[in-house]
Amino acid sequence: MDTPNFDDIRPYNDAELRAALPRIEQWELIHQILRFIYPPKPVEESLEQLRKVQSVKELQTTFMYDAIRRVVETTSDGFTCSGFDYIKRDRPYLYISNHRDITLDAFLLQMEFIRRGRDTSYIVFGNNLIDSPLMRDLFLSNKLIQMERGGNPMAFYRSLQHLSQYIHHLVVEQRQSVWIAQKNGRSKDGLDTTAPAIIKMLTLGSNKPPQQAIADLHIVPLAISYEWDPCDSMKAHELFTRNHGEYHKAEGEDTNSVVTGIIGPKGHIHLSIGKPLSVSELQPAEGADLADHLAALLDRRIQRLYHLMPTNYLAADLLAGTSRYRQHYDSNVKNLFLQRMNRLPSDEHRTIFMQMYANPVLSAQQR
Repeated sequence: MDTPNFDDIRPYNDAELRAALPRIEQWELIHQILRFIYPPKPVEESLEQLRKVQSVKELQTTFMYDAIRRVVETTSDGFTCSGFDYIKRDRPYLYISNHRDITLDAFLLQMEFIRRGRDTSYIVFGNNLIDSPLMRDLFLSNKLIQMERGGNPMAFYRSLQHLSQYIHHLVVEQRQSVWIAQKNGRSKDGLDTTAPAIIKMLTLGSNKPPQQAIADLHIVPLAISYEWDPCDSMKAHELFTRNHGEYHKAEGEDTNSVVTGIIGPKGHIHLSIGKPLSVSELQPAEGADLADHLAALLDRRIQRLYHLMPTNYLAADLLAGTSRYRQHYDSNVKNLFLQRMNRLPSDEHRTIFMQMYANPVLSAQQR
């Protein structure tokens, strides 16, 4: 069988990165980004350093690491991470994560990898995010793998098989870790559920039986928690619109969500790394579907890992009209929450807003 060619979905190699840097330098936005990352330093000095970058690893351990660290310092009340003891330094993994922010969910993990002296992972993302040459160059320079969105059923199936083959190639043959969200698109309603289609996709890239194909990937569940979601009002508007008909994205909406998620206030952020799924856990009950079994297993593990925030507890109380969780939040959190929520135009919008924050608590109650 011919060796698949992954040039259409893979990120840049070192030579392609060096070719991309002069293009990146020409965009005015990169000047703004550099001013944000290194506020005391003249932009020309930062550009000169950027021109000297020779590899993807060098770019990530300098500019990308500094950028994400700067985001954490300026837009959050702190970042914590737990569970690193579960993962071995010399073993590649497929990290399957809940998905709240378009870019930060995966890049916060990369920041922590670099801080701990570990290799970064590849990141699967929807190619709908590449809506400009600059975004393409920035994403592909940071180990992002393109996932096709949409298309006719046969072409879409082939693209999923192709992606799965690449993931298996990276993890099994190249011994490189990969990050992927548990479903297509961010969670808008605060419910972290795994799409069985993601599990089925992961079985398409190997000639081995499905259960062994999954076992080869060494799946690790992840949960990212933000005290405040910078895109909460935007998500509430989208869910309101969907409740009353079809929702059509505006031009540039994805880019706006990326920027809002990066620069907006987040409160405390916590990343929980879970234990790798064991071989015994991969075995479904007799007659059960493997994809459904693993999706439900990941749901339980990710929801258990999720770090509940004061805003989650407050929203659960507001939604139920109780004070059950009063010890988990204070009046400052409540006042800020109500201010944000009351900017929304209708009671239905505000109910959706509360549900978005309350659902992680309700999920925890049902475990």
